[in-house]
Amino acid sequence: MSRGRSADRLRRVLKVRGLQLDLARAEEAAAATAHGSAQALRDRINALGRDVAPAAGGNNGLNLLAAAHYRSRLQRSSEEAIRRVQMAGQKLDLARAATGAAKRDHGAVEKLVDRALDVEAAAARRAMEDAPQPVRPLARSLQRDG
Repeated sequence: MSRGRSADRLRRVLKVRGLQLDLARAEEAAAATAHGSAQALRDRINALGRDVAPAAGGNNGLNLLAAAHYRSRLQRSSEEAIRRVQMAGQKLDLARAATGAAKRDHGAVEKLVDRALDVEAAAARRAMEDAPQPVRPLARSLQRDG
């Protein structure tokens, strides 16, 4: 494969890896938002459960029965919210791992591009060093120096 084709291929790979990194970061941000939302839901449900707790005072039996039913429903909702928080946390961990892998891949491709540029620069330097020197400027400088 020629140098030009190799450089083009590396540029395309770098662009793809950059897009993959951007997608991984976006997925991580979405997972973090979902995790925060699940935690907020869990906290709201727990606060409602505390508000429904029986208080000292003259409550009649019907109110206590309704409060017990409501607390039971809130308990089930709280358990589901806890499960959602756990699942969102797992998804967030996976998204963070994917972002890390994408960063490593992108960095590796950047290093390959840098190496290819270094090789091209070295080849250009060698070509300039190996190029024949113009005779007339050399002759003029020898005549002046004498």
